[in-house]
Amino acid sequence: MENAKDDFNKQQEDKPHEPEHQNFASKVSDYVTDWAGTERLKGFSLGDVFSEALKRHTAEEVEDYFTVGTHTTTPPIEKVETGWPRPWMFLRTFLGAAFVYFIFVQAWKEYENINLVPGLIIVGSFAVPLSALIFFFEMNVRHNVSLYQIIRLVFLGGIVSMTLSMMFFQIGDSLALDWLGASMAGIVEEPGKLLALAIVVNTRRYHYTLNGLLFGAAVGTGFAAFESAGYAFYAGLYNADDMLDSIMQRGMLAPFGHIVWTAMCAGALWKVKAQRAFSFKMLADQRFYRVFLMAVLMHMIWNSPIYLPFYLKYFALGAAAWVVVFSLIQGGLRQIQEEKARLTGG
Repeated sequence: MENAKDDFNKQQEDKPHEPEHQNFASKVSDYVTDWAGTERLKGFSLGDVFSEALKRHTAEEVEDYFTVGTHTTTPPIEKVETGWPRPWMFLRTFLGAAFVYFIFVQAWKEYENINLVPGLIIVGSFAVPLSALIFFFEMNVRHNVSLYQIIRLVFLGGIVSMTLSMMFFQIGDSLALDWLGASMAGIVEEPGKLLALAIVVNTRRYHYTLNGLLFGAAVGTGFAAFESAGYAFYAGLYNADDMLDSIMQRGMLAPFGHIVWTAMCAGALWKVKAQRAFSFKMLADQRFYRVFLMAVLMHMIWNSPIYLPFYLKYFALGAAAWVVVFSLIQGGLRQIQEEKARLTGG
């Protein structure tokens, strides 16, 4: 295992180094990971990760991309690539969903037929969250989670987490926590989503950190999309333009909120859980609770009346959350590389 660690570190060191005086972004990244208790990013490049996003891919490649995760289609560890993935399907998913949503909007503006509204709300609310979820699917280089499991988690995890959150809201009101206002959502919704994940997924089959990140993103996707659909429906009862504005605004901010918060919490929990069954004792491990508390705090600040122009508050919080996610992905890749080296004698 030590050799695997050395090999992984060497791969990171072989990449171009930053100047000795780290730039501002690197310093902020280090501060965020130190605060969360996760490892610092080494040799990481967004440009490298997204280098395949704009390249052309065939329909056959798309079909093969999703044919993974079953007992017969999970690749052996020897064939798993442990370098940074280069996802591209998430962008194709977004462009396809955005095109369908555009058609719905134009049809609505032209005909104002009420039959178009359900489809408009559903497609608009799921477009960005689903694209973000596909990104996490692509980052799971072990390819041991099927599309069926992901869809199941989106719907079942989404409704269970929403139901639990409503229960926690009632408890919060009984404890006179309503003085927190909208910020109380951070205290009740983050535990609700995580508890839903623990209920829906409690198997030792999926023990990788990258699995946890994907599962958390799936539950967060369901929660975010259902919540956005609810807000859009409510706004549409009074004004159609407000409905469209709600869909656009929440879609734009979706990759920076529920999806990434739940993903980082689940990734940290899976890092602690490994191949064991879930137990509440794991929540006391600082490798988990530091990330979890960070997510709760981010959620509370997100919902607070603090105002910054041009959505800067949301983008800043989202950027910090993504730093933690990429840090956990880095650790997850090392985990798989160590297992591969151990089983292959490499």
